Parts: sequence; structure tokens; C-alpha cells
Amino acid sequence: MAVAMEMVRTWNDRDWEKMYGMFTEDGVLHSVMMDPIVGRDAIRARLEPLAAGIDQIELKISNMGVVGDVVMLERVDDFVFNGQPGQVPVVGVMEIEDGKVSAWREYYDYATLEHALMPPADQMAQAIAAQIETLTEKLETDWNSGDMDAYLAAYWNDANMSLMFGDGGLRGWQAVNALFSSSWTTEEAMGDFEVDEMEVRMIRPDIAIASGSFEHRFPAETIVGAFTHVWQHTEGGEWLIVHEHTSRANPPSD
Repeated sequence: MAVAMEMVRTWNDRDWEKMYGMFTEDGVLHSVMMDPIVGRDAIRARLEPLAAGIDQIELKISNMGVVGDVVMLERVDDFVFNGQPGQVPVVGVMEIEDGKVSAWREYYDYATLEHALMPPADQMAQAIAAQIETLTEKLETDWNSGDMDAYLAAYWNDANMSLMFGDGGLRGWQAVNALFSSSWTTEEAMGDFEVDEMEVRMIRPDIAIASGSFEHRFPAETIVGAFTHVWQHTEGGEWLIVHEHTSRANPPSD
């Protein structure tokens, strides 16, 4: 019981170094809906980014019990994470060996945690819009510097990625890569493009639509038109373009 309560205090005090040290060298931290984290070093590596965002936290214990070397904790975690307050009910199970925590299993509703960590809708929309605007500016920079590889890295590398333009279209990143790489082989041929009057709308937390106008100056002509990008937040944590639709306002030169 004393070891478990000391572990709780390290969280309440945000004494992260002491908290890591309270695990055995091969200790396990397991949020049961995810894969377990095995080993003190692995626990540190996984929790350090999380701990950096915790502005305040209190593990409020409502019930405790001890069975042999196992401590059961029923609690509510009250926290402020990156300025966003939240609360999550949790049941924790700690196995204690020689004054250290050898295993800590956490049972909670993951949807409740996600909701608690989620900023208000307007703040989220603003944050996502800012991310998409930054990524679009990078598209401009990469294209205008002739870096086709960096430009195409913003697109979903998948057979279901789609591109629509004029009266045609392509399906799959490989097809888009083949067209772009063969059509614009030099920085001069790629020309310079500039996005104007872009608007970003969040459809859901992992989907955003950016639309606006553009001007693309090639050596032989200048194209003006409009575009729509559908951005998706992938499992890898990146925002990528999964669909693009462009149209030109001026007819092609004869």
C-alpha cells in the first residue's frame, strides 16, 4: 500500500524521474486497450511526451484494496493537459515486488479519455486549419524549389488516393507520381504556383477540406484556377491529401 501511494504522489507532484525509478527494470505499464509497455526505459520513452503536456494532475483515490502483493486503486484522474482540463475514471492494479512496481495495469474507457483530451470544437477547428495552412505553404515551397519528392510526400501513398483535373482523373499515388515526375522534369518546367484565398473546413476530427484559388506560372503560360484538397489525419499521425480536384478558369492556349 505504501509503495502504491508513493507512486500516486509522484504523479500528483509530477515528479517524473522518481516515477520512472519506482518501476522495476523490467516493469510493465499496460493500458489494457493497448499493447503493454515493457521495461523502465520503454516506459520512460513512451510517457515523456505525455508528461511534457501535463500542466496539472491529481489522482483522486476513492477506494483501495490489497490482495497479497497486488494493490487495487479505484480513482478519478483530474488533469489539465496542454491547457485543456479533463477527468477520467480509472481502475488501476499494481503488482509490487521488493518495494518497486513490477506491473501496473490501467482499466478505463478510451473514448472518455479521448473526449477529455479533446479541445473545444472551435479551438480544434482553428488548430487544424492552422496545420493545413502550414502544410499548404510547404506544398508551394517544395514545388517552387523543384523538390518533386517532397511535394508528393504530402499525398497519401495509397492505391485509393485520387486526383481529378479538367475532364480527367487518376487513381492511386503511383499513377500521380508517374504523371507528375514525367510531366515536370526540371525546376524550370515546374514553374511557380501560389495559393490564394484558401478556406479550411473541419468535417470531423480526422478529415478537413481545404479549398481556394491558385495561380500557376509556367514558362509558356500562366494558369489560374481553383482547387479542393481533402486532408486526412492518418494512423501515423500525419495530415495527408487523400483527394485533390483542380479546375482552371482560363482556357488552355491554342
